[in-house]
Amino acid sequence: MNLDYLGDALDHWKGSLFAYLQLEGALRNFAVDAMATDLVAWSEADFCIFARLLRINGDQIVQHKESLLRARHRYFSEITHGGDIFLDPDTGIATGGGNQIKHIEKYVRPTDLALLLRSNSGRVVAVYQHVRARRTCERVDACLAAIENEIDAFGWCSYESATVAILFLCEDDVRTREIESAFKKLLGSHAKRRVRAGPKVGHDR
Repeated sequence: MNLDYLGDALDHWKGSLFAYLQLEGALRNFAVDAMATDLVAWSEADFCIFARLLRINGDQIVQHKESLLRARHRYFSEITHGGDIFLDPDTGIATGGGNQIKHIEKYVRPTDLALLLRSNSGRVVAVYQHVRARRTCERVDACLAAIENEIDAFGWCSYESATVAILFLCEDDVRTREIESAFKKLLGSHAKRRVRAGPKVGHDR
């Protein structure tokens, strides 16, 4: 997340999804990590706006002392929240380049996601994904393949539009099926154009 984009239409979209999923009980003990690439520029008022847009309370935002997203170990070790969490990187999940990827601060690495998923097998980790110059489903599939290289098995669900997606991941695929069911309840016959899920990725596939 970057302050230049705070308040755009996508923040309202994210907020409506999270409010609905929490109301349905598909997201529980929910927190948000802004993954701010310009954290030192953020004021308390900015975080309050961010919370309102995502329809959460201010105390649901993960606070960081480490301001540099390039310091991956220190940054992610500060996430002590044990429940469901949304990561809001500028771009999304890195699918190539390893530690040498340009502008890594704009991405979540598959190794970062594996760390969060393994620390609590029942935790849902949701991730924002921007898409450019390819079909959204293809980008999501590339993300899933990259994560599969880091963790043996996990369930997944994605809500996809033409240019963005949110991926929901959990080692326990019952949780991601609950999210899929909630979206189908919301969208009815239109869900097939927006929502994809499993089968479980990994050894059990």
